[in-house]
Amino acid sequence: MSTCQDFPSVREKGTMWTEVLLLATLQLMSTGLQGAESARILSLLNVASPSHYIFNRPLILALANRGHQVTVVSPDAGKDNVPNLTNIKLEGVYETIRDDFDYENFGDGTDTGVIKIMFAWIHAVCQRELKSDGAKKLLNYPSNDQFDLIIVEAGWSECFYGFIHKFGSPPVVAISPFGLTPWMAAAFGIPENPSYIPVSILPYSTSMTFTQKLYNTYIHYYYLYGYLYKHMPDMDAMAKEFFKQDMPSFVDIQRNFSLVLANTVFGLEDARPLTPNIIPIGGMHVKEKPDPLPKDLQKYLDEAKDGFIYFSLGSNLRSDALTPSIRQALLDAFSELPQRILWKFESENLPGIPPNVKISKWLPQSDILAHPNIRMFISHCGKMSTSETMYRGVPIVGVPFFVDQLFNMQKLIRKGMGVHLDQETMTKESILKAIREILNNASYAANAKKMSAMFRDHPTSALDRAVFWTEYVIRHQGAPHLRSAGAELYWYEYLLLDVLLVVVAAGLAVILVVYWVFRALLNMLFSNPSKKKKQN
Repeated sequence: MSTCQDFPSVREKGTMWTEVLLLATLQLMSTGLQGAESARILSLLNVASPSHYIFNRPLILALANRGHQVTVVSPDAGKDNVPNLTNIKLEGVYETIRDDFDYENFGDGTDTGVIKIMFAWIHAVCQRELKSDGAKKLLNYPSNDQFDLIIVEAGWSECFYGFIHKFGSPPVVAISPFGLTPWMAAAFGIPENPSYIPVSILPYSTSMTFTQKLYNTYIHYYYLYGYLYKHMPDMDAMAKEFFKQDMPSFVDIQRNFSLVLANTVFGLEDARPLTPNIIPIGGMHVKEKPDPLPKDLQKYLDEAKDGFIYFSLGSNLRSDALTPSIRQALLDAFSELPQRILWKFESENLPGIPPNVKISKWLPQSDILAHPNIRMFISHCGKMSTSETMYRGVPIVGVPFFVDQLFNMQKLIRKGMGVHLDQETMTKESILKAIREILNNASYAANAKKMSAMFRDHPTSALDRAVFWTEYVIRHQGAPHLRSAGAELYWYEYLLLDVLLVVVAAGLAVILVVYWVFRALLNMLFSNPSKKKKQN
């Protein structure tokens, strides 16, 4: 007969299970690293946008910290000096690109104009980057210098795809800070139906009117075919001139990417079908526990007894480039508020600044949004800013300017956590109306907290997912088994037009046969008997 002494005590059980779980975790980590240890990784992160590098940076640092030898090529390279990380800076891009492009007045006011100027911007950035000393340094690497993996951005960086061919076409992981685009859907065989999937430069939802569907379809194909048949051939030609060798078309190189790490979040983005090689890593750059703020900034926000409002137009737009009338309208509106205003302003001085306004050229945005005294975020609604405000659960006043910003803002409005402030018609009165709508209606803050809870409710962190799937590609030397067969079909095959043609042709043939048989029978039945006798 057993006694209670035959069984471990509750304390012993707890210790035993802790040890088992610890050993299992260590075994899982060991298995996960097997075959991916000390891989050589080339990261071509040449999109000239600081916010893109902010998003990509945690993955690069995590891979380096796990023992991989990472070479990062970027206009932002050099900001991190850590073991296992080699920086190649594409110098001179930020210093000159704004001479040719006015970000605060981007495009000609039309959607097709925005698409055209985006392609022109990429072309101009690529010309500068390929002429940089950094690009020439990488070009001088021996072609037999082997990399186990190349990481690229999934768009706006195509002129550097030539380095994939130069280094022997190893497996490629694409990372997409801006989510999914029509050309990515085409390259990876992702269902992209414009009847319910809006193009990201349009302020539409998944429930479109007929007119919206019609226009969305037009913009979808304008965007897609402009990319495939104008932009990509331009990138091919530019790269061939730089690399001075023949290589596959960049469209073909792109189709061989192993997978895409996309800045999307299940449950917060509009629901849509995805193939297994699309890995959602939305908010990868946001730390669950924010970093400590500088002491003076921490004190300023802690002492905001009525709370504070954070205002930033992101890393590309500049508040100091706004028109004097808009800047004055903002100052006049802020001066009437009891809240403190923390404003990312890119110049040293702002004339006429009220006592409740503090400016700074650069601010740790995500950490500021985590402060308990924050009341709202006035933002341009870029993809990274949108992710951060949703993760932190902060309501937003959206001031969109171009590309996907209006789309992002409309998504927040539909979720009940934001309002729109038109930057073209901004006045003191419209600014105060938008701010007071958020301040006086608690539903915006409540909805923002609800979105934050859903954002965080995942079994693993976005960064852990990104690291796992990157190392997965290294371990298996690619991931063709995750690729949809739909990506290999011609467009008429994908849409079953060839099958439909055969079915229609067969149907018509059957109809014709029936018609001729029926006609022959009628002739036999109703032919004139007297005519037959005369013939006899």
